Amino acid sequence: MRPDLPLAGRPLLLGLAGLALAAALGTGPVLDALGAQDDIALARDRLARAQAAAAAPRSAPPLSAPDEAGLVAAFRARLDALAAERTAMVDGAGIQPDPARPTLPRLSASLRGSAEGLHGLLQALETGSPLIVPEEAELAVERPADPEIGRATVMRLTLAVRGVLLPAPASKTTP
Repeated sequence: MRPDLPLAGRPLLLGLAGLALAAALGTGPVLDALGAQDDIALARDRLARAQAAAAAPRSAPPLSAPDEAGLVAAFRARLDALAAERTAMVDGAGIQPDPARPTLPRLSASLRGSAEGLHGLLQALETGSPLIVPEEAELAVERPADPEIGRATVMRLTLAVRGVLLPAPASKTTP
């Protein structure tokens, strides 16, 4: 004997099967929509980071020149300009080639002035353009103050920084 379903139960069973089929077909687009929402959130995050990077101030270029003489001249000109704005004076500037790093020679300078003037000059070197970062700086008293005649203390700053020698442009040869 074969068990037959009553006629009243067949439509219910067909309705449940149809509902299961509709649910199975509907979950695909729902899952796709949730995945798209995650993709949109990631894209917004990347956009926010790109906008923040674009709005950030550009870093100053380093002190550079195509040759050693030009590098020393640019360094001396930068020091003279900063010293003119402060109580400081540049006594000399020079270059010391570095065989280990030929494109990054050491530049040296000797300056005199007040402690405040030399400190301001160092700060301007590190924050202005072109960017000059001291590798070594030695501050010493060159002449002590004399309160009887009203003479201020004179400080000496010996400074060593790195410059950048730009590569020579490639020469074009035509056959």
